[in-house]
Amino acid sequence: MTRKIVAILSDTHAGHKLSLMNPATILWEDAIGAAEQGRDPAPYHPSLTATQRYLWDCYQEDLCEVAALADDDPLVLVHNGDITQGAKYPEHLVDETEAAQVEIAAWNLMPWLELPNLKAVRIIHGTQSHEFGRGSAARLVVGRLRGERAGLDIADMRHALFSVDGVLVDVAHHGPSPGIRNWTNGNQLRYYLRSLMLDAVLGGREPPRVVVRGHFHEYVREWLAFTAAPPRDYQADMLMVPGYTMLSHYAVQATRSASTQACGLVALEVVDGRLAGIHPFWRRLDLRTKESL
Repeated sequence: MTRKIVAILSDTHAGHKLSLMNPATILWEDAIGAAEQGRDPAPYHPSLTATQRYLWDCYQEDLCEVAALADDDPLVLVHNGDITQGAKYPEHLVDETEAAQVEIAAWNLMPWLELPNLKAVRIIHGTQSHEFGRGSAARLVVGRLRGERAGLDIADMRHALFSVDGVLVDVAHHGPSPGIRNWTNGNQLRYYLRSLMLDAVLGGREPPRVVVRGHFHEYVREWLAFTAAPPRDYQADMLMVPGYTMLSHYAVQATRSASTQACGLVALEVVDGRLAGIHPFWRRLDLRTKESL
């Protein structure tokens, strides 16, 4: 039996005080400030906010779940975009430098590198405003991680079509929204998925078995099947993967004051060339301040 696990996470927005940060992260003091004090810049561990401590606990729990699921079988890690916060929305940054965001992003992924069965890491480009343009943050994090574990297969790309023992997995950061009403959640994903599958079939290509998107910080799963001519059944799962970040003031506005936030990741299990399971590890937090008056 051959078995592989593909862990997919997204939207870690490293560098923001409401986003994931490894407590082991090492940053460097401002060189000008240190020079004014007549000394060289010193390394330091940035302090985690209460939100970051919560996110890190969730992240560690999910990582352990994936490690237990994989056991000794090969594991691939995919980060599906917005690996850093970027420069467009600079409020509440841990450090104002781009270098610090890249460093935090790399430290966030380092616990995965400690897993001996990790075989590859792929980082998908996200939103330009969050990654300093043209996938810069992803490329810089790839370079940083390559120095941490020699020989590990690490790369970045904008839009991926992975073949996992023959199971096609289409991964990109941007896609349809989950819906603006709970009774319409998933509708746009199904329309998007059907169009993508028909494009492949009409073009003489095999449609993907799994389609993964991010960006909206939500977990949604939809399934679609149809029969095409000549008679053949096609089926696919579409996943919207949540992130590890909470709502900034801008995000509150953009989501029309969403009251809850999802965080977590998803693992795909492929056994003997077939999709054997989709394993979501996630939770939802109520963001409202509760008070009796």
